[in-house]
Amino acid sequence: MAAPTVLGIDVSASDGNVDWQKVYSAGYRFAMVSAADGAVQNPSFAGQYLGAEYAGMLRGAYFFAEPAFQSGTTHADWFLDQIGYAADGTTLPPTLDVEQNTNLGRCDGESPGVWLQYVRDFVSEVKKRTGQDALLYTNPDTWTNCVADSGAFAATDPLWLAQWAANPTGLFGGWTYYTFWQFSGSGSVPGVTGAADLDIFNGSMTQLRKFAPGTPSGKPYQVAAVDSAGLAVQSQPRANHVVAFAPSGATLYVQCQTRNGDQVDGRTQYGRPFTTWDRLSDGNWVYDWYLNTPPVAADGYSPGIAACAGG
Repeated sequence: MAAPTVLGIDVSASDGNVDWQKVYSAGYRFAMVSAADGAVQNPSFAGQYLGAEYAGMLRGAYFFAEPAFQSGTTHADWFLDQIGYAADGTTLPPTLDVEQNTNLGRCDGESPGVWLQYVRDFVSEVKKRTGQDALLYTNPDTWTNCVADSGAFAATDPLWLAQWAANPTGLFGGWTYYTFWQFSGSGSVPGVTGAADLDIFNGSMTQLRKFAPGTPSGKPYQVAAVDSAGLAVQSQPRANHVVAFAPSGATLYVQCQTRNGDQVDGRTQYGRPFTTWDRLSDGNWVYDWYLNTPPVAADGYSPGIAACAGG
């Protein structure tokens, strides 16, 4: 088997704003993004998660296990509600981060039985709601001692191995190979401030894409022009709701169009009225004049793009 060559990074709240275009240009092709550390949400999640996708990377989300607080089912439901997982051709399976909370002591003060039930409930709920087998991020110490080296998941849930070393050594839990490997926590990556967690996929880019099943909904259009930071993608079709930026040349998928913008003075740019917005397949919005959609017709909409309900 050829040596793994597909590089990625994983980010969390501590990484803040990431320039994903720089990350992509440096050769990284996937990103794992923290949604929450138990009940503590990552305030940068939306920008990190969407930004990686818009830059052309495959992306996935992960949740830090907290078996001392709530059940795996409860946490999985909250997590899935937050990330809005869809089989869209760009999203990797949801991930459970199985490691110990350093504030709670050894194995978070819980028995292997509690850990095992928590993991089982979490991955079962992910499977039920998404149809996907969850990835399991873990390290040899946590899995061997806190989950009693259980082999219950090796046949279904791919291993994301956390082991900072020159080479991965000594698999556990019945896994015979790793799917992803976090090999460093102190990497230097363009676009990321400070030390970065570095990962590698155990296969080719073609194989990695199979981990992101499905196809995007909506119609593809390219970003034709950007502001200094990129095309502002917003959570609502108004100003001051920016959640991420898409670089020039990025492909965005449009579901529908609305004229209910925040400017109504009749100005146009690139043949498009300032009041026209496009709703993307992920539920976010962009000003239409920055996409290479057809110029609007007399009714104020681009031909071939459906009008959004109510607008």
